[in-house]
Amino acid sequence: MFDGIHLIERINARGALIKVLDKPHLDLTTPLGRGFIAFLSAMAEDERHRIVKRANDGRKAAKAKGIKFGRRPKLSDYQQAEAIKRLAAGETCRAIGKSMGVHHATISKLAN
Repeated sequence: MFDGIHLIERINARGALIKVLDKPHLDLTTPLGRGFIAFLSAMAEDERHRIVKRANDGRKAAKAKGIKFGRRPKLSDYQQAEAIKRLAAGETCRAIGKSMGVHHATISKLAN
């Protein structure tokens, strides 16, 4: 259920009534007004589910086409191979990172 309805119920429980003065169909003091809000809430929830489904379908289609998601790597494949060679030779992650212009954690992740 929509959080707005819970908020309205909490306000009503404290004795306050909600009435939209320039929109008489949104008079939440009547059963018709509350029903209208419930209907709008259900429509909004349904649309939200549709949006999520379309987004997920789009992601699946993009992955099927070979599109990669996420941030681009800081280092090229060649730089990554060089960093791995330098790590194997005993150089520190900090020294390699400094010479390549990246954080030492970026180099550390290559070692794993």
